[in-house]
Amino acid sequence: MAQNRQADSKTRGAEKGRRLGRGLAATALSSAIVVSGLVAGQTRAAAEPDTVSEAKSELAAIEDQSHKLDAQYTTAQANLDKAEKSLKSAEKDLVSQRAKVASMRKTLSALAANDYQNGNISLSAQMVTSGDAGQFLSRLTTMQNVSDRTKSRFQSFQSEQARLQTLEKQAASDRTTIKASRDSQAVLLKKTKAKEADAKKVLASLTAQEQQKLAREQAAAAQSRANAASQNSRSEVRSDTSASSTSSSSSSSSSSTSASGRAATAIAFAKSKIGGPYVYGGTGPTGYDCSGLMQAAWAAAGVSLPRTSQEQFGAGTSVSTSNLQPGDLVFYYSGPSHVGMYIGGGQIVHAANPSAGIKISSVGEMPITGARHVG
Repeated sequence: MAQNRQADSKTRGAEKGRRLGRGLAATALSSAIVVSGLVAGQTRAAAEPDTVSEAKSELAAIEDQSHKLDAQYTTAQANLDKAEKSLKSAEKDLVSQRAKVASMRKTLSALAANDYQNGNISLSAQMVTSGDAGQFLSRLTTMQNVSDRTKSRFQSFQSEQARLQTLEKQAASDRTTIKASRDSQAVLLKKTKAKEADAKKVLASLTAQEQQKLAREQAAAAQSRANAASQNSRSEVRSDTSASSTSSSSSSSSSSTSASGRAATAIAFAKSKIGGPYVYGGTGPTGYDCSGLMQAAWAAAGVSLPRTSQEQFGAGTSVSTSNLQPGDLVFYYSGPSHVGMYIGGGQIVHAANPSAGIKISSVGEMPITGARHVG
């Protein structure tokens, strides 16, 4: 699959993410598999007392690990995008810089030859036009009777040649990063497939009755988290109402309008993508991963966010789940490895996974790591 795909080093952004995403989508572990995609279980005469609890713990761990793989893939994609952009710039600069250095070498050779003809330097000047010209030029400024013009040109030549070498090193480094990122993505694909197989194996070990019990317990846990977030939001609204009465109405109005305006724009953008595909490494416009959607949504509102969920977790200011406002970013799992946007009413909009795509979910559907106010 991914190992056999060779991406054009000049293809970027959404198109590249879309192609990679198609190969990965079929193998990704999603919450749909864990919660609702139950398969027919093996029949056992009697259930182990802790079978469902053990399965729930195993599936939760697998899902957490799968989201980490997702985040690692996004990081690899971000590194790949950055390196390809840098390489394109370096290659463009290399073309002009090589031509510039070649022209300066030719000019310097002519000047050195002229100095020789005028008796200023020895026959060694002939080396300028030979294969050893570089060695000669490196000693040129130490020779006596060399014209000041020749010395000045040589110093400029040295500077431009050093820049050429820097560009060549940068291009080589970028190519190494590109290869490493692609290799990393191939490894992550294998690991993702293994996690999916692990989840299916756990589910297949349960009877139909145990699967139903597991689904009920997972749904109840998600609802409990959603209820807690909703209660916290109501408490926060009461607190804000009380606090606002003590502040200047004009200042409060100005601040509120500005913040809600940006948040409204970001939310509208994210909601407009509902039903669209989840794409590994996707930054739009045809598909997004979780952090890619948040970055694009807030960019539409004039706010620049970092690329990955881990980086976004350091953006803006930290807020507790008791102080969520529409537009805030809510982070999930360790890492954190997943992110969605709070839209009010105890809900988030997010790029969930390849199976579910971009959708609205309960804010408590997954274990919350933290939240950030970025608008």
